[in-house]
Amino acid sequence: MMASRSAVSFVLLHVSIILLILRNDKVAAWQIGSNNGSRVAARKTNTVGTTAVSHHNPSDDGQPEITSTPRRELLFLIPKMAAATTIATATVMTLPQQRALAAGGMTADSARDQWKNASPAIDELLQNWSTEKWAEEVGGGDIIRTKLGQMGTTSPLFQIEKALKALGDSDYVDDFIEFTETGEEFMDALYQADSLANSSNLKTGSGKQTPPAVFIEQSRKEVEKMQSIAKRMDAMVK
Repeated sequence: MMASRSAVSFVLLHVSIILLILRNDKVAAWQIGSNNGSRVAARKTNTVGTTAVSHHNPSDDGQPEITSTPRRELLFLIPKMAAATTIATATVMTLPQQRALAAGGMTADSARDQWKNASPAIDELLQNWSTEKWAEEVGGGDIIRTKLGQMGTTSPLFQIEKALKALGDSDYVDDFIEFTETGEEFMDALYQADSLANSSNLKTGSGKQTPPAVFIEQSRKEVEKMQSIAKRMDAMVK
């Protein structure tokens, strides 16, 4: 609460400075107008006959003087003030909020819930695996990819990498390094399984084609790796 009040006071201070600068800008503009009027009156007073006696001033030739006005100074101050405000706002964020921001806005609790649903989804995929059926269907590999969360958003494995990031940074995991390294193994197996499942939908060349069942069976082996790694990761999560 104290940190939040400090941040508000910090922002209000900068707003007050901006208003003060704008007010001074109006005063300066009035002073410049008065000085210009005085110079015009002086030229008229010093005129004798048809000969005018006047001092040369760049502004008399229509060339504006380059001066440092409050408005010009304000333009230089605004980026610095914005950066300072951003830093002040970041300092008042709690550690869980900073971790959630780094993980794409996902909280530790939601990440834990997603992971708890992801492991059973892998078990169900392997339990209902049907290499022959999926090999016969056009685009059968997409069934595997959907279950792996790489197509559509219905699978618990959808954006699982963000969940693992948030979970690894949370208090639900004691050994951050081990969990992170194991999570990388898990993601490697997932991407490999997805790639092989996708290959079952594609032609391999102009010659003899590799049967889709070959790629689907290779994908199954990668999903089995995922299952094994997931069990190790389950033991790391409180």
